[in-house]
Amino acid sequence: MHTTKQYITYPVDGRIQDCISEGILQTLIEIGETTIAEPENYDARANLVWSATLALNGLICAGVPQDWAAHMIGHEKTC
Repeated sequence: MHTTKQYITYPVDGRIQDCISEGILQTLIEIGETTIAEPENYDARANLVWSATLALNGLICAGVPQDWAAHMIGHEKTC
């Protein structure tokens, strides 16, 4: 959710931030089923944790306006 809200908030030509965001989202799509089906799969878990770290460490929001109004929607979707 953190990646998505920073990716779709405002178009400001933050190409590097957008590409990193897309990479995070693509990685999550690729490892999602494996992460759930194989909880002991270290590689899948490592990629999940690294994706989560990059989603919220400030890298993809550098120079990009943020609107955290969608934050509560994420809480509703993930609870």
